[in-house]
Amino acid sequence: MKNSVLKSFEINLTRLENGTHHFQFELVPDFFKTFENNLVKEGFGSASLEMDKSESIITLNFVIKVNVLLTCDLSLEKYQESLTCEKKHIVKFGLTNKELSDDISVIDMGTQALDVSNYVYEYVSLEIPMKKVHPRLRDQERAELVYEDKTPLNDQEQDDTVDPRWEVLKKIKF
Repeated sequence: MKNSVLKSFEINLTRLENGTHHFQFELVPDFFKTFENNLVKEGFGSASLEMDKSESIITLNFVIKVNVLLTCDLSLEKYQESLTCEKKHIVKFGLTNKELSDDISVIDMGTQALDVSNYVYEYVSLEIPMKKVHPRLRDQERAELVYEDKTPLNDQEQDDTVDPRWEVLKKIKF
């Protein structure tokens, strides 16, 4: 399943002429499930790519629109979040494959296909908000968490008395 979903994200470089090319990719839930330790468990949307290819460099311009399923940090409810991003990545031809920075990578001159699935997944993951808040809770003043754990505490946690050994240590002055 992993290979069949990601196969559509491979671009055959040997068949492309120099110039601008356009590609459209569908983002389905199976796409997100293929990545390990994924932040996005489920999502759907599209990614469009404008590729400008020359003899020594490829410029990738992504426009990604996706709806992802997230869990609210406050209420633990699942909700849909719409994400949109525009990103640019530069791929240079060189002797070995390596990442020079977040926006620039080098691929071997003999590379026949370029897999852009990792770029798409990374850009979607970077758009996920640090604090995930359900839309119905965004406009409310929040002084406390909405979710509250109602499980009873055991006897040891309920006992607020301080161990006498700690009381002796508190009396020591430096």
